[in-house]
Amino acid sequence: MIVAMMDLDGYWKTRCVGEAIDQGYAFLRLTCECGRITDYPFILLLQRKGVSRESFIGNIRFRCKNCGGKEINIGVHSQTNAPGYLNR
Repeated sequence: MIVAMMDLDGYWKTRCVGEAIDQGYAFLRLTCECGRITDYPFILLLQRKGVSRESFIGNIRFRCKNCGGKEINIGVHSQTNAPGYLNR
């Protein structure tokens, strides 16, 4: 499980924001070693200064609000996995 998470983390760090959006993903999942998990919507991510659809996800800096850690694992989630999403 840990190896799979590392592979997934490395894969998404080398992808652009636009690639994830074009593949139907809506959230960037940030996981800290302290256990905090945050789903960051791509819409909000694109509003950050210096971030565009062409930005590599691995070049965007994140810090944990819980412990201040900088070693954040990265993954993505689609809209259908979002809490409260109703499939019609």
